Amino acid sequence: MLDYLTIMKNLAKKIIVIFLFANFVLPAQSAEFFTIGSGSAKNINFELSNAICKMVAKTPSLENGTGTSDKSYRCAAPSTSGSLFNLEQVKNGNYQFAFARSDEINIAFNEIKSETIKPFKELRSIFSTTPTAFQIVVRRNSDISDWKSLKGKIVRIGNEGSVDRSAFDLLIEANRVNKSFFGSAIEDSKPFTSDHICKNKIQAFGIVSSIPELNIEKAAKECDAYILDLKTFRINDLIKNNPSYSLISIPKGTYKNNDKDILTFGFMHNLITHEKVSEEMVYQLVKSVFDNFKDLQNENVLFNNLKIQQMIKSGLSAPLHPGAIRFYKEKGWM
Repeated sequence: MLDYLTIMKNLAKKIIVIFLFANFVLPAQSAEFFTIGSGSAKNINFELSNAICKMVAKTPSLENGTGTSDKSYRCAAPSTSGSLFNLEQVKNGNYQFAFARSDEINIAFNEIKSETIKPFKELRSIFSTTPTAFQIVVRRNSDISDWKSLKGKIVRIGNEGSVDRSAFDLLIEANRVNKSFFGSAIEDSKPFTSDHICKNKIQAFGIVSSIPELNIEKAAKECDAYILDLKTFRINDLIKNNPSYSLISIPKGTYKNNDKDILTFGFMHNLITHEKVSEEMVYQLVKSVFDNFKDLQNENVLFNNLKIQQMIKSGLSAPLHPGAIRFYKEKGWM
């Protein structure tokens, strides 16, 4: 009968063999996971977040047999209630990345007094993405073509405190008038529908929305409604005094009667992070997006409007994260 010491020696040898075998067959490091807060499942940023995760999965690594790096990345992009929620999740470290509106980022980073947005000085930008534009939908045969021709008209300016009204108020201020400039200023919180223009008496309706907006598209098809070009609306002065907004061009062909590019203003959605998120993680996310940019654009026709130089320079309301700067400098983009 084997003595106790011999049994323990044999057992120790087996444990060592098992340990060495496990270390031989398993990768030195497993995938690192992170989360991107997107927005509503109907929002373009939900589509973009999931497209980004697809690009991240392309990162060469030993794990997927496409490279020599023992480090790989995976991400999830859950739908969320929107920008304010996303800011809070990144601030609290629940999400590593998220999409947020540039105007709300500006308030958070610069600690501007707000009842809904908390200060967030550690907030960092990665790149800007899809714009949300202020659009004035005009009724056919309304004789409205510029700012002066809005005088005396029935115009929906939005409810006090709404994003639609905030944008319209900036426009009113830039043109040095007040709401009495209009024949009737409709102040409500109703979302835009084609009936507002096609069936009601409203002659112009101000709305902040993504591009394209399906209800605007519907109004254009049903009753030849169109979007005003704001070149004559002093929007350069508006942006100069409100840097969280940007000039936005609505490409020709976006809507039925949209045969030329339309100039307007609005805010950009930014992919954001916390300054404490590692430089390497941010670098790898940015690299995966721009190294596979054509593949990203192929995920959705609306992504064809994304332009690299605009993404890394325009509409950013907080400083860039060092991981993003590192990649942009490597590419010679800054």
